[in-house]
Amino acid sequence: MKVITIDSEAYKSLVRKIDRVYDFIKARTEREAEPAPDPGQVWITNGEAAALLEVSTRTLQRMRSAGEITYSIRGGRVWYTLEEIHRAMSGRVVASKYRQEGELLRAHQAYNESRRAAGTRKINKLK
Repeated sequence: MKVITIDSEAYKSLVRKIDRVYDFIKARTEREAEPAPDPGQVWITNGEAAALLEVSTRTLQRMRSAGEITYSIRGGRVWYTLEEIHRAMSGRVVASKYRQEGELLRAHQAYNESRRAAGTRKINKLK
């Protein structure tokens, strides 16, 4: 068995680097371990559904009237599930660029982020 000796400062530096690598891997694993939200449980507003489907809110109203898309009215607002939006796209009721459910979920999250950022800009403008 060989014994290797190193300077105390070099050892501490090596331990810090190992700790940073460990923290990075741990954070990444935790992020990837989060389960994706169930599209049947994610509710989106009429405006967001129109943006995701790339249609007008009037077109959504026509689709609701024709029974082509299911919806719920809560608090005087029209709501859809992401699952229903995906069904409308995959059933060719509406042509869209989002073909996979994962793409639709990412688009929903990006939409929410952009709306939050826009809300922050409005608040900062008022101050």
